Amino acid sequence: MKNSRSSLVIATAACAVLALLAVFAIELSNTQAKSKSGIEVQVHERAVLAGALISSLFQNAQQEAPQDSKIYGSAKVSDQMMNGSAQSNGYLDQPNGYLALLDADGRVLAASQGFTAQAQTDLASSAALALIRSGHPYGLGNLLPYGKTGVINFAVVFPTRYGPRTLLTGLTPATVSAFIARELANIPDVKGSHNYLVDGNDVVLATTNPQTRVGSVINQPGAEQALEHPSFDVDGTYFDQVGLTSSTWRIVLTAPDGPLFASVTGLHQSVPWLIFAALAMVALAALGLGRRVMRSADQVRAVNTRLELVNGELTGANATLESRAAELARSNEELEHFASIASHDLQEPLRKVRTFTEQLQVTEGDRLSDKGQDYLRRANASAERMQTLIEGLLRYSRVTTQGRPFAPVDLGQVTREVLVDLDVQVARAGAHVLVGRLPTISADALQMRQLMQNLISNALKFHREGVVPEISIDATVTDAEVRLTVRDNGIGFDPRYSLRIFRVFERLHGRNEYPGTGIGLALCRKIAERHGGSIVANSEPAVSSTFTVILPIDQREEVSLTIRHIDDAGEASKVTHAHA
Repeated sequence: MKNSRSSLVIATAACAVLALLAVFAIELSNTQAKSKSGIEVQVHERAVLAGALISSLFQNAQQEAPQDSKIYGSAKVSDQMMNGSAQSNGYLDQPNGYLALLDADGRVLAASQGFTAQAQTDLASSAALALIRSGHPYGLGNLLPYGKTGVINFAVVFPTRYGPRTLLTGLTPATVSAFIARELANIPDVKGSHNYLVDGNDVVLATTNPQTRVGSVINQPGAEQALEHPSFDVDGTYFDQVGLTSSTWRIVLTAPDGPLFASVTGLHQSVPWLIFAALAMVALAALGLGRRVMRSADQVRAVNTRLELVNGELTGANATLESRAAELARSNEELEHFASIASHDLQEPLRKVRTFTEQLQVTEGDRLSDKGQDYLRRANASAERMQTLIEGLLRYSRVTTQGRPFAPVDLGQVTREVLVDLDVQVARAGAHVLVGRLPTISADALQMRQLMQNLISNALKFHREGVVPEISIDATVTDAEVRLTVRDNGIGFDPRYSLRIFRVFERLHGRNEYPGTGIGLALCRKIAERHGGSIVANSEPAVSSTFTVILPIDQREEVSLTIRHIDDAGEASKVTHAHA
């Protein structure tokens, strides 16, 4: 009951603390988002103000409409008159500058010098005239290809007794850029920011960026993508743009995110969250401390109650452990005794049977019938197989009981010695054996020799008739293990038997086809497992077989014991521990 009340109090306090932390985090995130949004609004306001100032420079042309009506409102206006006006306004001093007068249908009534046939053709695509036709009092168009520098159309409409007329001025980009760049330079900015005036084709008409040429596009990364949006943040740069009235032009302001949002990024952004994290850790630590304090009294009482029970159980557990250890020692001693008996007492009758059958065949062979001699040969062969089987079982049982301590073993040297022992079998089969570089590992040298001898003997024994046996022995080494492979081009086996062949006495072929006891591969598996490794087989029937032995490079033998452990509830449970 007391534990339930303590848990309820802690849970209620934890929920309250988590709720407060969640509210704090949401407010902190909203505050930082509002601060960043406020900076973006300020940048946009700067762009709007700059656009209004530049637009005001051209809106003065509307105030001159009455004067234009007097000058250009007569029934006929001559080219000489247009030349004079253009000359007095300085348009003819500019490369590609001109002045043209158009009627309500867009026909040219008169034009100054510089108004060429190309200018006449460009009227159809003039964005300035399109703005006039859509109802604007004046229009500023895009930069048109014209001569070497291009030309910008500035069109103003004014009334006359003969209908509305349009005064079209061809301005050189350098003229526009010169006085607008001064206005762009007056826009407040941050370090690394740039201001641009671009037309409807994103061509720069004026800029504060010395790296960008008038008549080109903005060369900042992400500009092409950013200009598709009123405001956009891309590749660490913030873009904001505002269109000018009665024109295709736009003011574009750019600024690097770092200086622009310095007040809400970096340390300014991280410090509040670090403080929040510190508060959260303190709150969690306080909850944990409170939980421990409230549970400590209950735990002390429970521990005192169980302590008496545990003391009694420990005495029994220690006695059980000592009994198990003594039982294990007796079992090992009995196994060693059985192995000794098997190696001598079981093989001695077999040796006598073989001796007597061989002597009988020598001394009485002439008087025995063919069937009698066949019986003697079979008896002798059976005794020999039984003796070989017993020797194999002894080797199998002694892998763990009579293994030698692990020491550095050169697998290359071991393989060379095995090939010397198998020299007669290699020569009889006409085999080609290729040995790669083999490493030195920590192992039992004698068992490594048994392992290699069994694998190579298998490869020699199960070769295909009429095919020269080819055996390759190689190894790959990683940081902690070696993968030793023995590959042959023999008869192979069905992959579904890849696990079965490592069982004791398992044979895939009859004794008349291939000799053997069925213990060799089982012995290889047991040797690999004793070394903390494993062995696997892969094969393709009538093509090849590959045996892969995975062994640790550096290791120690381990002994596993099962002991009785007393848990916190005072109950006993079995736990297995492995000790080096």
